Amino acid sequence: MEAYEISPKELEILKALSESSKPMSSSLIKRELEKRGVFISERTIRYHLKALEVKGLVLKHDQRGRRGITERGLDVLSSALVSKRVGFVTTRFLSMAYSVTYNPDSNAGSVVANVLVMDKRFCDKALELLKLLNDAGLLLAPYVKVIEENEEYHGISVSEGRVALLTVCDLTIDGVLIRSGVPVFFKYGGLVQMVNKKPLRFVELISYEGTTIPPLELLVRSRLTSVTKVLRTGTGTIPAAMREVIAEARDKTVQVLSKLREKSWKGILSISAPDESTLGIPVSMGRFGLCMIGGLTPGAALLEEGVRVEVFGPHCLVPLEMMKKV
Repeated sequence: MEAYEISPKELEILKALSESSKPMSSSLIKRELEKRGVFISERTIRYHLKALEVKGLVLKHDQRGRRGITERGLDVLSSALVSKRVGFVTTRFLSMAYSVTYNPDSNAGSVVANVLVMDKRFCDKALELLKLLNDAGLLLAPYVKVIEENEEYHGISVSEGRVALLTVCDLTIDGVLIRSGVPVFFKYGGLVQMVNKKPLRFVELISYEGTTIPPLELLVRSRLTSVTKVLRTGTGTIPAAMREVIAEARDKTVQVLSKLREKSWKGILSISAPDESTLGIPVSMGRFGLCMIGGLTPGAALLEEGVRVEVFGPHCLVPLEMMKKV
């Protein structure tokens, strides 16, 4: 079989077509991709469809531009799908963290944002829940950006009757540490058991290295959390991220995190001593463990409250100055 260079966007388009029993228009493909957290304009989709058609991977079925995947397209997809995406999560996360420009000293700069899309009727409820999470120390940073219906921002197109909330992702803390000269190693996304408002141990773990889906996004969408129970009783499970840092950078790490706390950032669950486990998870020799609340915690809480919300992991960079305090 002839080898093809397939971009990540084209790979997502092929995947959407492969899962449809009928040919799809660019507008329908756009909606399907948005459900996966991939935001591409119809114009860009049409461009990629034409490129895929030239390669013989999709076929145009009618004058309305609807296309379906070909047998050759299915072969290319099956060989590329997993191999292209294993390791992609870690690479993408590192890239976004490295792009963070937020500086605690000036309290300005770009942060990594997660996306929560829901019916606009639930906007006030979501904002109130963010405030409750912040008051309880379960929100990473007390900032949010609201994208109203029929607005577009960084490829996020909000349809009529919907609203999108951008909240701060935990990758921002990684970015601040990296910019301060602290090397960060991505290890796990998981669920931490809270007892009497204190973190006890990890009860679920997914390694970043071997997955093709962001771990916290997978856990939140699986509805395995009990964030609202922690709000009410102090006991339950919350999304959390675990990193490792070399032992020599521990003092610098503590210093940076202290600056963040001075700016009302919260959510650090545990910082272990070098070579000691953190929340029940061993760390590599010569390193210490750093655990923080996952940035998707608000999405988990909304799902628990029965709100039909689409939760997407790290999506874009947002200047903190464009966000409002909750």
